[in-house]
Order: sequence, then structure tokens, then C-alpha cells
Amino acid sequence: MTNETYDIAVIGAGTGGLVAAFVADSLGAKTALIEKERVGGECLWTGCVPSKTLIKSARVFDTIKRSAEFGIHIEEPRVIWGAIKARIADVQSDIKKLEQQELKNSGITTIKGAARFESGSTLLVETKDGERRIEAKKFILATGTRPRIPKIEGLQDAGFITHEDVYSLPAFPRSMIILGGGPIGCEMAGAFARLGCKVSMIQRGETLLAKEDPEISSACQKVLENDGVQIHFNADARRAGSDDNGKFIVFEIEGQEQTARASQILVAIGKEAATQSLQLENAGVETNEIGVVVDDQLRTTAPNIWACGDITGEYLFTHVAEYQGKLAAQNALLPVKAKADYRVVPWVTFTDPEIAHLGLTEDEAHEQYGEIKVYRQSFSKLDRAIIEGETQGFAKIIATGSGRILGAHIIGPSAGELIHAFVPAVRDGGLIQEMAETIFAYPTLSEIAHRAGNEYYQELLQSKAARWVLGKIVGY
Repeated sequence: MTNETYDIAVIGAGTGGLVAAFVADSLGAKTALIEKERVGGECLWTGCVPSKTLIKSARVFDTIKRSAEFGIHIEEPRVIWGAIKARIADVQSDIKKLEQQELKNSGITTIKGAARFESGSTLLVETKDGERRIEAKKFILATGTRPRIPKIEGLQDAGFITHEDVYSLPAFPRSMIILGGGPIGCEMAGAFARLGCKVSMIQRGETLLAKEDPEISSACQKVLENDGVQIHFNADARRAGSDDNGKFIVFEIEGQEQTARASQILVAIGKEAATQSLQLENAGVETNEIGVVVDDQLRTTAPNIWACGDITGEYLFTHVAEYQGKLAAQNALLPVKAKADYRVVPWVTFTDPEIAHLGLTEDEAHEQYGEIKVYRQSFSKLDRAIIEGETQGFAKIIATGSGRILGAHIIGPSAGELIHAFVPAVRDGGLIQEMAETIFAYPTLSEIAHRAGNEYYQELLQSKAARWVLGKIVGY
């Protein structure tokens, strides 16, 4: 067994772990980065990168089918699943090369193997060449999550896939049952339905995307249903199985049993922290139902161990993992500590059209502030959206009575890009009128923010006070 000593050891080479290791290395710390599978983590191999690549293929296919709208004639298109998988692999390879080059140019020691704590200062790492003992002054946990699997009678025997397996399916599934109506379930339902798969969703709740504004969730439901997705709400999956006709799930709605059948079952009910093999108890690190327990500086219950990314259970987003990775490394190595600030975290669900979320929903704003203002603008009235033939959706801006922006929620083309115009406003207490006073280029989708601001001005000018002032000025 080899014995090695480092200033800091980072366990997990996904987004959070990579960023933490790079920051630690930049600060001059002797850094070890330990990964048991593949550098890049879930985001690169089974999450954001492959899913968004698949969604792009589905969007292209849908656009081709609509090509006559744009004056272009194309013979009947068809889906080539092997080619889609090949493109996903090419995209992953390109991003992997970038990460490998960054690691090569750094002073980080990368170790491939499964790590477990021997004590609060020592790791044992099982590699293909034998066990290595890693001693470090500080540690950062960044092992991410794994899919949560429901306890449904017969599910294991029937066979199922998760977002980790879907991109390696040998053949395109002609039908699919999706368990769960969260972001992963909705993204996969939309993509596969547009590619020609018959999709059924089984959702325990009464809406999709429970964390979104209800108007946004309802609009997403309509989009999926228009794409042919059959959604069963308030459905409790009872048992699963398979027979000569494929796989099936028996579920109950209001006491009545129903059966959904398909060639594949995709489980997308959520995730759980991947901590089982780390033997955290040996290091004094506590966990709870959502992940590793951390304070507002991302320190765990062990004084020399921090955590970042999905393992903390805070926000399961790559951009939050990046933010936490920087913070964890800085707090582990620098004397001045910084607190994590999650007040303004945008997120995007990459359905088509996309859904972007920032700040308070209408219900949350009502609860906290009482009287509020809501400004809505439809993409159907926006020139660039009409030009693009992408008029589905709307922007919904939530503000206080005085016009301070509390939240922005968008379902529409490029919503994930458009939401960032509102981030400084929500963070710094910006006013809706500032969106009207800002000059936006024409014709762009970004004008949706400008239109929301104009709605405020129309409301202001129509007020009795404004009319009184105008009357005094012009003499009527």
C-alpha cells in the first residue's frame, strides 16, 4: 500500500469537485482529485450534456417536420437512433478533452478509484493497482447523487432504466412509461415524444414541475399533451411486471386501478446523495434525508471536511455545484470564510419551449408581501418570436406594489438565455420600470423583458394621478 500526503483531497470529479480542485490548485495547495468512475461526473456523462444533446436532436427533428412553414420542402424525415447516440458521444468527447487538457495543465494529482474514510485525516482508495492511503489536512466531498428508485412491487423483475441508462439503449424505444413529472421526466417525455416514441407519464402529484409557478406548470402540461404525451395525475404506482406484450405498470387513481404498457420504463422520481461507500462515520460527517449536513460555509460536521454540489442537497444544478465548489475550496484554504448565498438562483428545465425560473412565484410573493403586481407578456405578440415561428409561451414578472422585481418566470423560446436579464434586478432590488427604460435591440427575443416594463408604464400613464399631472402640463 502506498502512502501519500496532500494539503487537500477532493472526492468526486464532477463539476463541483473539478472546480474545487482547480481553485485549490490555483491557491497553491497540493491537491488530489479522486474519482471512482469518469472525470466529468453526472453532468457530462448521464445528465446535462447528453440530455440537452438529445433534446437538440428532437428539436431539429420537430423543426424539419414543420419545414413547410418556412417555405422549405423536405422528404419524410426519420430518426436514426444510432446516429443520435453517436452525436451524444461526440459532444461528450469534445467536452472531456477540454477538461482533460485543463487537468493536464494543472498541478492536480488525479487518482482513479473508490475512496472511503479510514479516519478524519485519512482515505483509503481502491485502485486497479491496489490500495492507496491518502492523508490530507482538508477534504472536500463532491460525489453527487444517484437516481432514487421507488419500492414498487415487481419493478426490479420487470426491468427499468434511469437517466443514467437511457442514452445507451441499443434501440429506439417505440413506447415508454415515465415515472415522475419533475424536470428529468418532463425533459425526457418531450424529447422522446417528438422523436416518435409513445410516452405515458405517471405522476403522484396533481401538477407537473411542483416547484414552478402553477401557470408555468400548466403551460408545460399543455405542450407535452400537444406532443402526444399521456399524463396520469394523482397516480399511485402499485406494481410492475412484464409479459409477451412488453412491460407494464398498474397504478391507482381515486381507488380505480389502471394499467400503462410500454417497451421501456424510465424512473425519474428524484435523486439521493451518493455517500454509501464513503464510510463517513469514520470521519465524523453526519448526513440527513437530503444529503451531507453542511453549514452556511459548506463545512460538514467534521471540522476539516467541506462538501459541494448535489451531495449537499441544496440545489441540484450544475451551476450551483460550480458556485459551491469555488466557495468550499476557498473556505477550506483561506482564513477569511464566506457564506453561501442562494437568494438568487436561476434554473432552467429544458423542455421545448424551455422553462426558466428566478426568484419568487406569484403564490410565494403573495404570501411574503401581500399586495403584488404581475406583468405577463406573450411570445405570440413578439416580432422576433413570430419571425422564428416560435410563439408558444409567455413571460411572467412578479413585482411589489412599488415595482420592485421579486421573480421572473418564462416558458418560451430560449427562456434559459432570457432569464439572465432579470438576475441583477432580483438580486439588487431593481424596478420593473428599468426594463422599460433600457434600450433593447430589435428584433430580439430579449424584448420580452422590455415589453413587461412597458406594461408597467401603460399602467402608470392610465392612472388618475398621471392624467392629472398631464392635464396641468398641457392645460386640459
